[in-house]
Amino acid sequence: MENETKIPQPEQENQVPEEEKTAEQPAWFQDFVEHYDVDKPQQGEMLKGTILDIQDSSVVLDVGFKRDAIIPGQDLERVDPEIRENLSIGEEIFVSVIRTPMGDDDLLVSLQRGLTYKTWIKADELAQTKEPVELKVVDQNRGGLIVAYENMQGFIPNSHIPAIRRGTSSQLAGEIKSEMIGKTLPVKVIEVNQKERRLVFSARVVQKGQRQNRLNEIELDSVVKSRVVNIVDFGVFVDLDGVDGLVHKSEIDWERIPHPSKLFKIGDEIEVKVIGIDKEKGRVSLSRKILLPNPWLKHVEKYQVGDLAEGLVVSVLDFGAFVELEEGLQGLVHISEIGYANTEDPKSVVKKGDPVLVKIMSIEPARERISLSMRRVPISDQMEWIMNLEDASEGILLDGDEVSLDEVIEVEEPEIDSPTEAEVEEHQEASYDEIPGEKELSNDGPEEDPDEDPDEEHPALEEPGNPE
Repeated sequence: MENETKIPQPEQENQVPEEEKTAEQPAWFQDFVEHYDVDKPQQGEMLKGTILDIQDSSVVLDVGFKRDAIIPGQDLERVDPEIRENLSIGEEIFVSVIRTPMGDDDLLVSLQRGLTYKTWIKADELAQTKEPVELKVVDQNRGGLIVAYENMQGFIPNSHIPAIRRGTSSQLAGEIKSEMIGKTLPVKVIEVNQKERRLVFSARVVQKGQRQNRLNEIELDSVVKSRVVNIVDFGVFVDLDGVDGLVHKSEIDWERIPHPSKLFKIGDEIEVKVIGIDKEKGRVSLSRKILLPNPWLKHVEKYQVGDLAEGLVVSVLDFGAFVELEEGLQGLVHISEIGYANTEDPKSVVKKGDPVLVKIMSIEPARERISLSMRRVPISDQMEWIMNLEDASEGILLDGDEVSLDEVIEVEEPEIDSPTEAEVEEHQEASYDEIPGEKELSNDGPEEDPDEDPDEEHPALEEPGNPE
């Protein structure tokens, strides 16, 4: 049919003639193709290979290329002897290309660099899983500690060393780090940067979890031996096997001390009793003085309720006066018990340094309180005591024998500072239950200065920050 549509046939351009297909390739070309490495490994590239042969001076590997890789003897000498001796045929290891082969050159690789690469991978895995590891301290520098990790070295900054608190002097920090060389520390990886070759660990992060476990183990009222790790204005911190406890200055000794450093230095061992645990804030309150003999109890043994006693006014406050019966033993004369007549101002009746005759109204050993009264002293006893004072000042004995004034022993009144408000609370409350109409005051001990934050002073209570 003339109008029948013809289907165009594909062009047969660029077709190789049949006779050329059957032509044989030159032998030199075929050999070149078989031995040419299309993808040559580049210097520094990491390869995974299988050990084919182990010699004293080299190791042969199959790394998946046209030619085998060789670990030269110089590189093997840098490898840890234990790792080198444990190599076995068929084992898969990582290696790094030392030299890209040209022509018939050998493909040289490094096992040492391969081990380092594997260590970086393992360190990165530890950073992801946050699993702790124990590493040996091998050296120290100004910034922290050097630790051995596999075939590499890692770094622990000063801020992540629990034994070094904030405010620790450079000299003391150096001494602490020197003592840690050769010891093993539990740490966690906090930074892995292979490009910048930064491998950073933290011992403080591990300690945080251990502290919580240790807090759960500490029992209230238990007595433990500890070591002083820090001294501050408001007390001393001691180490309770991973948890720092505070011995407030009011709990160090029965006597007032000007500063904790007068009694202790860092490293001293002391015995303390646990008197408070705050698990939420991670704080443990301790007392040293509670384990020491209470001198107050010894002094008060010689006094009975109803006795008349002579004392010296050591402080006059709005609510009354404190009278010292003897050194270390003070009692409170409330404002309602100062004079025979009612008075609103104790300072109008007595002043600091005045000798007074008082009657013991109550003794509370458990609270270490003595309630005194001046107005309940019988007037006859009061007059006789005053006359005796006057006679003594004139150099006349009570039996009438005259003596010279030179024979009278002159007693110098001790200079006693007025107690602060915190010290008042430490010794006694402002009023007592038996005094009608007066509000009972709490006696919780001296309050800490609000500006004194143990967490700020004591880095055992700090959270870990960025590595230095």
